[in-house]
Amino acid sequence: MRYPEIDLARGIAVVLMLVYHIFFDAYYFGKIELSGAFWYYFPRFIGGMFIFISGYTLSIVKPELRRLKKKVLKLATLAAIITAITYAFVPDKVVVFGIIHFFTFATLIGYIFLKFPKIQLPAGIAFFIMGLILNQKRVDTGMLLWIGLMPYSFSTLDYYPLLPWLGIFLIGMFFGNFVKPKGIKLDLPLIYLGRNSLKIYVVQHPVIILFLHVIYGDVIQQILNIGE
Repeated sequence: MRYPEIDLARGIAVVLMLVYHIFFDAYYFGKIELSGAFWYYFPRFIGGMFIFISGYTLSIVKPELRRLKKKVLKLATLAAIITAITYAFVPDKVVVFGIIHFFTFATLIGYIFLKFPKIQLPAGIAFFIMGLILNQKRVDTGMLLWIGLMPYSFSTLDYYPLLPWLGIFLIGMFFGNFVKPKGIKLDLPLIYLGRNSLKIYVVQHPVIILFLHVIYGDVIQQILNIGE
């Protein structure tokens, strides 16, 4: 069962994501400058929205294990494709644990936490705080990227380690135990965006790149020059 309220919230996050990525892609191709605290926290706020909503939805829906496995397999496949594509085109900023990688693991871990609703909030808070501490440290290996420990000189286009973001996911799950959607019928374009958020995530950058190419005239050429 789908809940329009959840789709609406996710649709708002989709719009914010698209707005940010238009600016980010323009920045990446050297067309504009992005600086300041806003452009640091804005994408993390958007990612946090998606993560909180995903945890909340898992708590509300409580999917069967068979359905959950199918979802995780789809996410894992997409995560592998993202890693492969970024390795081919931007090897210096390859995505090794982006938000889709995060959702792959968080969905599995969240399924386990469905059986322990009383510890979702304290565990979520603890994981979030631990992540804030770990993210300030640097290590000599990249083997711990998934948990939130980054190596020196680490650079990537997208990074959402389990800590602190699993904390946001679990806090979302906790709220799902007490704040239930009512299934109110809504007919808004944002709901359609929310229902198709993963598809939009997949196709957004090619569309944005084409849009920027129309405006600036050399974006696609820059991409082709990367491989030279």
